Amino acid sequence: MELSVILATYNERQNVKELVERICDVLRSVDHEVVFVDDCSPDGTAKMVRQSALDYPQVRVIERQPPAGLTLSILDGVRNARGKYVTWFDADLSHPPELLPQLLAPLRERSADIACASRYVAGGCDVRSSVATRCASILITKLAQWLIDRRVLDYTSGFILAPRELILKLGLRGDYGEYCIDLLTTALRSGCRVHEVPYRNVDRKRGTSKTAPNLCRFLRRGWPYLTTIGALAIGRRPRGC
Repeated sequence: MELSVILATYNERQNVKELVERICDVLRSVDHEVVFVDDCSPDGTAKMVRQSALDYPQVRVIERQPPAGLTLSILDGVRNARGKYVTWFDADLSHPPELLPQLLAPLRERSADIACASRYVAGGCDVRSSVATRCASILITKLAQWLIDRRVLDYTSGFILAPRELILKLGLRGDYGEYCIDLLTTALRSGCRVHEVPYRNVDRKRGTSKTAPNLCRFLRRGWPYLTTIGALAIGRRPRGC
């Protein structure tokens, strides 16, 4: 199998059907699987995935037990993946599945070791409605470029495609989206070539954001990003999963 698409989910039942249809449509010519890694969603996300698997046999679900967490879910998906390459992105449809062929192409051509969707390369943009969220993403990325490495323009993309064995070797460290900063930094420092593909980041279509539904949550989520950047700037990595 060439590609495993990993989707970490919690209460994303409303998005499952569209996600599966769009992913499987764009990957018609690619030998692939779609692996949902669900953190015991009370809304029936796992059940909806199993229903979708009746029409799309390449779809399966892993129902995780506590402790819950985005990074832990992605890593479980990578460990259980069958593909040579793995990719993951947000299950809220803010990341376009249609970008997958463009992310896969440079790895097939061996012109890159990791492909990353980017809002900040030419052609990319962030059109989410929250000004605070957009500004925070820019600030974190600019800080990472200044303190760590300028070769990556979007350190908090969260839309990655890479060889499975490379991800297992590098590891994923952090509790939430800060894992992406650590992964891209560690990849660069290991000599990997990172290729960024522009995309348009939009608001989620349905459901409730897990990132920052209120100011308190926003500040709590943001602090690990800053501590991760600080640790990497002095040559350390955050704790592993």
